[in-house]
Amino acid sequence: MFPLSFDFSCKEPACLQEQSIQIHSPNYQQDSSTRADQPSPPNAIVLAIVYSILQGGKFMAKVLVTCARSPAAIHLGRLLHESGHTVILADTKRFHLGRWRSWPNKCLRHPPPRHQSRQFSQWLQQVVKTEAIDCVIPVYEETFHHGLNHGTLDCEHFCSDIETLDRLHNKFEFIQFVKSIGIRVPETIIVKDISQLKSKLTPDHILKPVYSRFGENVIINVDPNKLKIDVSETNPWILQERLEGKQYCLQGICKNGKVLSSVAYSSDFTVSKSSVFYEKTGKGDLGGIIEKVASNSNYTGFLSFDVILGEDGIVRPIECNPRATSALHLYSTQDKIGDAILNGEMIQCSGTSRRLVLPMWINLASNLFKKGHFKNWRKAVKRSKSVEWNVFDPRPGILQLISLLGFTLVALKNRISLIAATTYEFEWNGE
Repeated sequence: MFPLSFDFSCKEPACLQEQSIQIHSPNYQQDSSTRADQPSPPNAIVLAIVYSILQGGKFMAKVLVTCARSPAAIHLGRLLHESGHTVILADTKRFHLGRWRSWPNKCLRHPPPRHQSRQFSQWLQQVVKTEAIDCVIPVYEETFHHGLNHGTLDCEHFCSDIETLDRLHNKFEFIQFVKSIGIRVPETIIVKDISQLKSKLTPDHILKPVYSRFGENVIINVDPNKLKIDVSETNPWILQERLEGKQYCLQGICKNGKVLSSVAYSSDFTVSKSSVFYEKTGKGDLGGIIEKVASNSNYTGFLSFDVILGEDGIVRPIECNPRATSALHLYSTQDKIGDAILNGEMIQCSGTSRRLVLPMWINLASNLFKKGHFKNWRKAVKRSKSVEWNVFDPRPGILQLISLLGFTLVALKNRISLIAATTYEFEWNGE
Protein backbone atom coordinates (compact mmCIF):
# COMPACT_ATOMS: atom_id res chain seq x y z
CA MET A 1 0.00 0.00 0.00
CA PHE A 2 1.11 3.55 -0.64
CA PRO A 3 1.62 5.74 2.45
CA LEU A 4 -1.29 7.92 3.41
CA SER A 5 0.85 11.04 3.34
CA PHE A 6 3.37 11.79 0.63
CA ASP A 7 5.72 14.79 0.54
CA PHE A 8 7.89 16.03 -2.25
CA SER A 9 9.43 19.27 -3.39
CA CYS A 10 9.25 20.83 -6.80
CA LYS A 11 11.10 23.84 -8.08
CA GLU A 12 8.83 26.25 -9.93
CA PRO A 13 10.72 28.29 -12.54
CA ALA A 14 7.94 30.87 -12.73
CA CYS A 15 8.39 31.92 -9.12
CA LEU A 16 11.92 30.66 -8.47
CA GLN A 17 11.11 29.16 -5.14
CA GLU A 18 11.05 25.74 -3.47
CA GLN A 19 7.67 24.69 -2.19
CA SER A 20 6.57 21.51 -0.49
CA ILE A 21 3.30 19.85 -1.46
CA GLN A 22 1.64 17.42 0.89
CA ILE A 23 -1.37 15.32 -0.06
CA HIS A 24 -3.42 13.44 2.56
CA SER A 25 -5.66 10.67 1.26
CA PRO A 26 -8.20 10.33 4.12
CA ASN A 27 -9.79 13.79 3.76
CA TYR A 28 -8.03 15.32 0.76
CA GLN A 29 -6.94 18.33 2.80
CA GLN A 30 -3.86 20.31 1.94
CA ASP A 31 -0.96 21.00 4.23
CA SER A 32 -0.76 24.61 5.39
CA SER A 33 2.30 25.09 3.21
CA THR A 34 0.13 24.86 0.08
CA ARG A 35 -2.56 27.36 0.99
CA ALA A 36 -3.05 30.45 -1.07
CA ASP A 37 -3.59 32.77 1.92
CA GLN A 38 0.17 32.97 2.39
CA PRO A 39 1.66 36.18 0.94
CA SER A 40 3.27 35.81 -2.47
CA PRO A 41 7.01 36.46 -2.48
CA PRO A 42 8.06 39.77 -4.10
CA ASN A 43 10.08 38.02 -6.79
CA ALA A 44 6.97 36.13 -7.96
CA ILE A 45 5.11 39.43 -8.38
CA VAL A 46 8.01 40.99 -10.25
CA LEU A 47 8.29 38.01 -12.58
CA ALA A 48 4.54 38.05 -13.19
CA ILE A 49 4.86 41.68 -14.33
CA VAL A 50 7.81 40.77 -16.55
CA TYR A 51 5.85 37.91 -18.08
CA SER A 52 2.96 40.26 -18.78
CA ILE A 53 5.26 42.73 -20.53
CA LEU A 54 6.84 39.99 -22.62
CA GLN A 55 3.39 38.72 -23.60
CA GLY A 56 2.34 42.13 -24.90
CA GLY A 57 0.64 43.24 -21.70
CA LYS A 58 -1.71 40.27 -21.65
CA PHE A 59 -3.13 39.02 -18.37
CA MET A 60 -1.21 36.08 -16.90
CA ALA A 61 -3.76 33.81 -15.27
CA LYS A 62 -3.69 31.24 -12.51
CA VAL A 63 -5.41 28.14 -13.89
CA LEU A 64 -6.52 24.79 -12.52
CA VAL A 65 -6.16 21.91 -15.01
CA THR A 66 -7.88 18.68 -14.00
CA CYS A 67 -7.42 15.01 -14.94
CA ALA A 68 -3.65 15.12 -14.49
CA ARG A 69 -3.54 11.35 -15.13
CA SER A 70 -3.89 12.05 -18.85
CA PRO A 71 -0.95 12.93 -21.14
CA ALA A 72 -3.13 15.52 -22.93
CA ALA A 73 -3.84 17.40 -19.69
CA ILE A 74 -0.13 17.46 -18.87
CA HIS A 75 0.65 18.73 -22.36
CA LEU A 76 -1.97 21.47 -22.02
CA GLY A 77 -0.64 22.46 -18.60
CA ARG A 78 2.91 22.70 -19.91
CA LEU A 79 1.81 24.87 -22.86
CA LEU A 80 -0.01 27.24 -20.51
CA HIS A 81 3.01 27.39 -18.20
CA GLU A 82 5.38 28.14 -21.06
CA SER A 83 3.10 31.04 -22.03
CA GLY A 84 3.60 32.53 -18.58
CA HIS A 85 0.50 31.32 -16.76
CA THR A 86 0.56 29.72 -13.32
CA VAL A 87 -0.70 26.15 -13.52
CA ILE A 88 -2.10 23.94 -10.76
CA LEU A 89 -2.77 20.29 -11.59
CA ALA A 90 -5.39 18.11 -9.92
CA ASP A 91 -6.54 14.50 -9.99
CA THR A 92 -8.01 11.85 -7.72
CA LYS A 93 -4.80 9.83 -7.92
CA ARG A 94 -1.70 10.45 -5.82
CA PHE A 95 0.74 9.33 -8.49
CA HIS A 96 -0.44 10.94 -11.71
CA LEU A 97 1.59 12.10 -14.71
CA GLY A 98 2.02 15.63 -13.34
CA ARG A 99 4.16 14.44 -10.45
CA TRP A 100 7.89 15.04 -10.33
CA ARG A 101 7.81 17.83 -12.87
CA SER A 102 9.31 21.26 -12.36
CA TRP A 103 6.64 23.48 -13.87
CA PRO A 104 3.36 22.89 -11.92
CA ASN A 105 2.80 25.46 -9.20
CA LYS A 106 1.06 22.75 -7.17
CA CYS A 107 -0.37 19.27 -7.50
CA LEU A 108 -3.65 18.72 -5.67
CA ARG A 109 -5.82 15.69 -5.03
CA HIS A 110 -9.63 15.72 -4.98
CA PRO A 111 -12.51 13.33 -4.21
CA PRO A 112 -13.72 11.07 -7.03
CA PRO A 113 -16.54 13.09 -8.63
CA ARG A 114 -18.51 10.07 -9.86
CA HIS A 115 -18.81 8.52 -6.40
CA GLN A 116 -18.54 11.60 -4.18
CA SER A 117 -20.28 14.29 -6.20
CA ARG A 118 -21.13 16.60 -3.30
CA GLN A 119 -17.63 16.41 -1.83
CA PHE A 120 -16.12 17.14 -5.24
CA SER A 121 -18.34 20.21 -5.64
CA GLN A 122 -17.29 21.49 -2.23
CA TRP A 123 -13.63 20.83 -2.99
CA LEU A 124 -13.86 22.65 -6.33
CA GLN A 125 -15.50 25.73 -4.85
CA GLN A 126 -13.04 25.84 -1.96
CA VAL A 127 -9.94 25.49 -4.14
CA VAL A 128 -11.09 28.25 -6.48
CA LYS A 129 -11.34 30.59 -3.48
CA THR A 130 -8.29 29.56 -1.46
CA GLU A 131 -5.98 29.35 -4.49
CA ALA A 132 -7.40 32.48 -6.18
CA ILE A 133 -8.01 30.57 -9.43
CA ASP A 134 -8.82 32.63 -12.52
CA CYS A 135 -9.95 29.75 -14.74
CA VAL A 136 -10.77 26.06 -14.24
CA ILE A 137 -10.07 23.88 -17.28
CA PRO A 138 -11.47 20.33 -17.32
CA VAL A 139 -9.95 18.08 -19.97
CA TYR A 140 -11.42 14.57 -20.18
CA GLU A 141 -14.33 12.63 -18.71
CA GLU A 142 -14.36 14.74 -15.56
CA THR A 143 -15.77 17.52 -17.76
CA PHE A 144 -19.32 16.25 -17.13
CA HIS A 145 -18.95 16.62 -13.38
CA HIS A 146 -17.64 20.13 -13.96
CA GLY A 147 -20.79 20.71 -16.00
CA LEU A 148 -22.82 19.87 -12.90
CA ASN A 149 -21.00 22.75 -11.18
CA HIS A 150 -21.29 25.17 -14.07
CA GLY A 151 -22.17 28.64 -12.84
CA THR A 152 -21.27 27.93 -9.20
CA LEU A 153 -17.61 29.02 -9.22
CA ASP A 154 -16.15 32.47 -8.54
CA CYS A 155 -14.02 32.27 -11.69
CA GLU A 156 -14.18 31.40 -15.36
CA HIS A 157 -15.11 27.76 -15.99
CA PHE A 158 -14.04 26.46 -19.41
CA CYS A 159 -16.96 24.11 -19.97
CA SER A 160 -20.66 24.07 -20.77
CA ASP A 161 -23.58 23.18 -18.51
CA ILE A 162 -24.48 19.54 -17.93
CA GLU A 163 -27.64 19.69 -20.07
CA THR A 164 -25.59 20.68 -23.13
CA LEU A 165 -22.84 18.19 -22.39
CA ASP A 166 -25.27 15.32 -21.82
CA ARG A 167 -27.18 16.01 -25.04
CA LEU A 168 -23.93 15.72 -27.01
CA HIS A 169 -22.52 12.77 -25.04
CA ASN A 170 -25.69 10.66 -25.37
CA LYS A 171 -25.10 8.94 -28.70
CA PHE A 172 -28.76 8.87 -29.70
CA GLU A 173 -29.65 12.38 -28.51
CA PHE A 174 -26.57 13.72 -30.31
CA ILE A 175 -27.64 12.23 -33.64
CA GLN A 176 -31.15 13.66 -33.20
CA PHE A 177 -29.73 17.09 -32.37
CA VAL A 178 -27.29 17.39 -35.29
CA LYS A 179 -29.94 16.05 -37.66
CA SER A 180 -32.24 18.86 -36.51
CA ILE A 181 -29.65 21.50 -37.46
CA GLY A 182 -29.15 20.17 -40.96
CA ILE A 183 -26.17 17.82 -40.64
CA ARG A 184 -26.28 14.53 -42.55
CA VAL A 185 -26.05 11.54 -40.17
CA PRO A 186 -26.05 7.74 -40.34
CA GLU A 187 -29.30 5.94 -39.60
CA THR A 188 -29.42 5.46 -35.83
CA ILE A 189 -32.01 3.45 -33.90
CA ILE A 190 -32.33 3.32 -30.11
CA VAL A 191 -33.21 -0.07 -28.60
CA LYS A 192 -34.25 -0.79 -25.02
CA ASP A 193 -34.69 -4.56 -24.95
CA ILE A 194 -32.84 -7.46 -26.52
CA SER A 195 -35.80 -8.72 -28.59
CA GLN A 196 -36.26 -5.28 -30.18
CA LEU A 197 -32.55 -5.19 -30.91
CA LYS A 198 -32.52 -8.57 -32.66
CA SER A 199 -35.57 -7.74 -34.73
CA LYS A 200 -34.00 -4.59 -36.16
CA LEU A 201 -30.39 -5.81 -36.43
CA THR A 202 -28.81 -6.17 -39.89
CA PRO A 203 -25.22 -6.88 -41.04
CA ASP A 204 -24.93 -3.17 -41.93
CA HIS A 205 -25.33 -2.05 -38.31
CA ILE A 206 -22.84 -1.24 -35.58
CA LEU A 207 -23.97 -1.80 -32.00
CA LYS A 208 -22.91 0.36 -29.04
CA PRO A 209 -24.25 1.67 -25.71
CA VAL A 210 -25.88 5.10 -25.60
CA TYR A 211 -23.20 6.08 -23.08
CA SER A 212 -19.71 4.81 -23.80
CA ARG A 213 -16.18 6.09 -24.45
CA PHE A 214 -12.90 5.16 -26.16
CA GLY A 215 -14.69 2.69 -28.43
CA GLU A 216 -15.51 0.57 -25.37
CA ASN A 217 -18.21 -2.08 -25.97
CA VAL A 218 -18.62 -1.18 -29.64
CA ILE A 219 -19.62 -4.32 -31.57
CA ILE A 220 -18.94 -4.18 -35.30
CA ASN A 221 -19.62 -7.67 -36.63
CA VAL A 222 -22.73 -8.55 -34.66
CA ASP A 223 -23.82 -12.17 -34.37
CA PRO A 224 -27.37 -12.20 -32.86
CA ASN A 225 -26.92 -15.79 -31.67
CA LYS A 226 -23.84 -14.91 -29.61
CA LEU A 227 -25.04 -11.57 -28.35
CA LYS A 228 -24.77 -11.33 -24.54
CA ILE A 229 -25.32 -7.73 -23.49
CA ASP A 230 -27.48 -5.90 -20.98
CA VAL A 231 -30.11 -3.87 -22.87
CA SER A 232 -32.87 -2.18 -20.87
CA GLU A 233 -34.77 1.05 -20.29
CA THR A 234 -31.99 2.22 -17.99
CA ASN A 235 -29.21 0.93 -20.25
CA PRO A 236 -30.28 1.53 -23.86
CA TRP A 237 -28.07 0.79 -26.87
CA ILE A 238 -28.09 2.08 -30.42
CA LEU A 239 -27.97 0.39 -33.77
CA GLN A 240 -26.07 2.65 -36.14
CA GLU A 241 -25.60 2.35 -39.88
CA ARG A 242 -22.05 1.31 -40.75
CA LEU A 243 -20.55 3.98 -43.01
CA GLU A 244 -17.90 3.38 -45.67
CA GLY A 245 -15.11 5.93 -46.00
CA LYS A 246 -12.19 7.51 -44.18
CA GLN A 247 -12.52 8.16 -40.44
CA TYR A 248 -11.23 11.39 -38.91
CA CYS A 249 -11.17 12.83 -35.42
CA LEU A 250 -12.03 16.52 -35.09
CA GLN A 251 -11.46 18.83 -32.15
CA GLY A 252 -12.46 22.43 -31.63
CA ILE A 253 -11.68 24.97 -28.95
CA CYS A 254 -14.89 26.93 -28.44
CA LYS A 255 -16.09 29.83 -26.36
CA ASN A 256 -19.67 31.09 -26.19
CA GLY A 257 -20.54 29.31 -29.41
CA LYS A 258 -17.54 30.56 -31.38
CA VAL A 259 -14.89 28.17 -32.73
CA LEU A 260 -11.46 29.64 -31.91
CA SER A 261 -9.35 26.79 -33.27
CA SER A 262 -9.96 23.46 -34.98
CA VAL A 263 -7.83 20.51 -36.01
CA ALA A 264 -8.38 17.09 -37.59
CA TYR A 265 -6.32 13.91 -37.50
CA SER A 266 -6.91 10.49 -39.01
CA SER A 267 -7.24 7.20 -37.13
CA ASP A 268 -4.54 5.21 -38.96
CA PHE A 269 -2.97 3.63 -35.85
CA THR A 270 -5.28 2.51 -33.05
CA VAL A 271 -5.42 0.29 -29.97
CA SER A 272 -8.89 -0.85 -28.86
CA LYS A 273 -10.40 1.56 -31.43
CA SER A 274 -8.56 4.56 -29.86
CA SER A 275 -5.95 6.49 -31.83
CA VAL A 276 -2.35 6.30 -30.61
CA PHE A 277 -0.76 8.36 -33.40
CA TYR A 278 -1.70 11.99 -34.01
CA GLU A 279 -0.94 13.86 -37.20
CA LYS A 280 -2.65 16.97 -38.47
CA THR A 281 -4.42 16.39 -41.78
CA GLY A 282 -4.85 20.02 -42.75
CA LYS A 283 -8.59 19.53 -43.18
CA GLY A 284 -9.58 21.49 -40.05
CA ASP A 285 -13.30 21.60 -39.35
CA LEU A 286 -14.44 18.97 -41.87
CA GLY A 287 -17.92 19.76 -43.11
CA GLY A 288 -18.18 22.70 -40.71
CA ILE A 289 -19.50 20.32 -38.09
CA ILE A 290 -17.70 21.90 -35.13
CA GLU A 291 -18.94 25.37 -36.06
CA LYS A 292 -22.56 24.24 -36.59
CA VAL A 293 -22.77 22.34 -33.29
CA ALA A 294 -20.94 24.99 -31.27
CA SER A 295 -23.03 27.89 -32.57
CA ASN A 296 -26.32 26.04 -32.12
CA SER A 297 -25.55 25.09 -28.52
CA ASN A 298 -23.59 28.20 -27.45
CA TYR A 299 -20.82 25.79 -26.55
CA THR A 300 -17.83 26.56 -24.33
CA GLY A 301 -14.97 24.11 -23.92
CA PHE A 302 -13.26 21.46 -25.99
CA LEU A 303 -15.57 19.87 -28.57
CA SER A 304 -14.58 16.67 -30.40
CA PHE A 305 -16.14 14.41 -33.02
CA ASP A 306 -15.56 11.14 -34.81
CA VAL A 307 -16.62 11.57 -38.44
CA ILE A 308 -16.61 9.59 -41.67
CA LEU A 309 -15.70 11.25 -44.96
CA GLY A 310 -17.62 9.19 -47.50
CA GLU A 311 -16.76 8.52 -51.10
CA ASP A 312 -19.63 10.87 -51.97
CA GLY A 313 -17.67 13.71 -50.32
CA ILE A 314 -20.16 14.12 -47.48
CA VAL A 315 -18.87 14.28 -43.91
CA ARG A 316 -21.11 12.51 -41.42
CA PRO A 317 -20.56 12.54 -37.65
CA ILE A 318 -20.94 9.21 -35.89
CA GLU A 319 -20.52 10.47 -32.33
CA CYS A 320 -19.46 13.45 -30.25
CA ASN A 321 -17.07 13.78 -27.32
CA PRO A 322 -17.85 17.07 -25.55
CA ARG A 323 -14.37 17.20 -24.05
CA ALA A 324 -10.75 17.28 -25.16
CA THR A 325 -9.04 14.43 -26.98
CA SER A 326 -5.43 13.66 -27.79
CA ALA A 327 -5.66 16.32 -30.51
CA LEU A 328 -4.29 18.63 -27.81
CA HIS A 329 -0.89 17.05 -28.49
CA LEU A 330 -0.87 18.69 -31.92
CA TYR A 331 -0.58 22.16 -30.35
CA SER A 332 2.81 23.72 -29.61
CA THR A 333 3.94 26.59 -27.41
CA GLN A 334 3.98 29.08 -30.28
CA ASP A 335 0.29 28.40 -30.93
CA LYS A 336 -0.55 30.17 -27.65
CA ILE A 337 -3.49 27.97 -26.75
CA GLY A 338 -4.05 30.07 -23.63
CA ASP A 339 -5.07 33.03 -25.81
CA ALA A 340 -8.01 30.99 -27.06
CA ILE A 341 -9.07 29.50 -23.72
CA LEU A 342 -8.56 32.59 -21.58
CA ASN A 343 -8.97 35.52 -23.97
CA GLY A 344 -11.29 34.16 -26.64
CA GLU A 345 -8.80 34.80 -29.46
CA MET A 346 -8.57 32.87 -32.72
CA ILE A 347 -5.44 30.70 -32.97
CA GLN A 348 -3.92 28.20 -35.40
CA CYS A 349 -2.65 24.70 -34.60
CA SER A 350 0.91 24.10 -35.87
CA GLY A 351 0.34 20.33 -35.88
CA THR A 352 3.47 18.62 -34.53
CA SER A 353 3.02 14.87 -35.15
CA ARG A 354 3.11 12.83 -31.95
CA ARG A 355 2.68 9.24 -30.79
CA LEU A 356 2.10 7.22 -27.63
CA VAL A 357 5.17 4.98 -27.41
CA LEU A 358 3.89 1.86 -25.66
CA PRO A 359 0.49 1.80 -27.42
CA MET A 360 2.25 2.23 -30.79
CA TRP A 361 4.24 -0.95 -30.08
CA ILE A 362 1.00 -2.70 -29.13
CA ASN A 363 -0.48 -1.52 -32.42
CA LEU A 364 2.49 -2.99 -34.31
CA ALA A 365 2.21 -6.33 -32.52
CA SER A 366 -1.52 -6.50 -33.26
CA ASN A 367 -1.03 -5.83 -36.98
CA LEU A 368 2.35 -7.46 -37.52
CA PHE A 369 1.16 -9.67 -40.38
CA LYS A 370 -1.00 -7.04 -42.04
CA LYS A 371 0.44 -6.19 -45.46
CA GLY A 372 2.29 -2.87 -45.53
CA HIS A 373 1.57 -2.06 -41.89
CA PHE A 374 5.14 -2.27 -40.62
CA LYS A 375 6.39 0.03 -43.38
CA ASN A 376 3.74 2.64 -42.61
CA TRP A 377 4.28 2.20 -38.87
CA ARG A 378 8.02 2.82 -39.18
CA LYS A 379 7.47 5.96 -41.26
CA ALA A 380 4.98 7.26 -38.69
CA VAL A 381 7.43 6.70 -35.83
CA LYS A 382 10.23 8.49 -37.69
CA ARG A 383 8.21 11.62 -38.39
CA SER A 384 6.63 11.95 -34.93
CA LYS A 385 7.65 12.84 -31.40
CA SER A 386 6.84 10.89 -28.27
CA VAL A 387 4.04 12.29 -26.16
CA GLU A 388 5.34 11.11 -22.80
CA TRP A 389 8.82 9.61 -23.08
CA ASN A 390 12.09 11.54 -22.82
CA VAL A 391 15.38 9.63 -22.61
CA PHE A 392 16.86 12.45 -20.50
CA ASP A 393 13.99 12.35 -18.00
CA PRO A 394 12.63 8.83 -17.32
CA ARG A 395 10.35 9.95 -14.49
CA PRO A 396 7.20 10.40 -16.64
CA GLY A 397 7.75 6.88 -17.97
CA ILE A 398 8.06 5.56 -14.42
CA LEU A 399 4.86 7.37 -13.47
CA GLN A 400 3.09 5.74 -16.40
CA LEU A 401 4.09 2.32 -15.10
CA ILE A 402 2.86 3.24 -11.60
CA SER A 403 -0.41 4.51 -13.10
CA LEU A 404 -0.77 1.33 -15.15
CA LEU A 405 -0.41 -0.75 -12.00
CA GLY A 406 -3.04 1.33 -10.23
CA PHE A 407 -5.51 1.05 -13.12
CA THR A 408 -4.90 -2.70 -13.30
CA LEU A 409 -5.91 -3.03 -9.65
CA VAL A 410 -9.05 -0.95 -10.27
CA ALA A 411 -9.92 -3.16 -13.26
CA LEU A 412 -9.48 -6.37 -11.28
CA LYS A 413 -11.40 -5.07 -8.26
CA ASN A 414 -14.40 -3.89 -10.30
CA ARG A 415 -14.21 -6.55 -13.03
CA ILE A 416 -13.94 -4.02 -15.83
CA SER A 417 -11.51 -3.53 -18.70
CA LEU A 418 -8.23 -1.70 -18.25
CA ILE A 419 -9.44 1.10 -20.51
CA ALA A 420 -12.63 1.50 -18.45
CA ALA A 421 -10.52 1.61 -15.28
CA THR A 422 -8.77 4.79 -16.47
CA THR A 423 -12.05 6.74 -16.25
CA TYR A 424 -13.84 4.72 -13.56
CA GLU A 425 -13.89 7.65 -11.11
CA PHE A 426 -14.90 10.20 -13.76
CA GLU A 427 -17.22 8.65 -16.32
CA TRP A 428 -20.70 10.01 -16.86
CA ASN A 429 -23.57 7.74 -17.91
CA GLY A 430 -26.49 10.15 -17.72
CA GLU A 431 -26.86 9.94 -13.94
